[in-house]
Amino acid sequence: MKTTFSKSLSQSAVVAALALCAGFAAAQTGGLAGAPVGAGGAGANRMMGPAGHHGGAHFAKRLEAIKSQLNLNATQEAQFGVAKTATEAAMNAGKTARVNAAANAKAELAKTDPDLGALLIARESAQDAAQAQRKAATAEWAKFLSLLSVEQKAVVKSQLLDRMQRAEAMREKMGQRAKG
Repeated sequence: MKTTFSKSLSQSAVVAALALCAGFAAAQTGGLAGAPVGAGGAGANRMMGPAGHHGGAHFAKRLEAIKSQLNLNATQEAQFGVAKTATEAAMNAGKTARVNAAANAKAELAKTDPDLGALLIARESAQDAAQAQRKAATAEWAKFLSLLSVEQKAVVKSQLLDRMQRAEAMREKMGQRAKG
């Protein structure tokens, strides 16, 4: 049996699908790539971002907690500050990009004949810009981590393993809930 859609129904379906995709793209968190511990860093990329469960305040609190455990020297302290600032800038840029992308998508989709291709291109451009900032922050954290002593790395390692274990427990818990 052959099913045919009217032209207007097909167009409506495409617009609805793209609007849904734009909504998901606008809601995506940029993650905290580059953050060293418990904030979406190397071991747990994008687990929690600024629009995630805890937001930027939680991120800052986690950084200060790990920093106090490391007993940093002046050089390490300076690089920690540079990396933290780069991460905060990336978080803010990602949030701004998501807000702007959502506003632009709403404005474009409000038109009777929206340029859907332009929406896709704008989304990719915003993601590329955010990714560049996240990579810059990651590079700063890599510099910081290279300055750590063996003892300090053990503290970071312990924090990462703990974070990964808690994330795995949460995934298992959510998996059990999904199964019913």
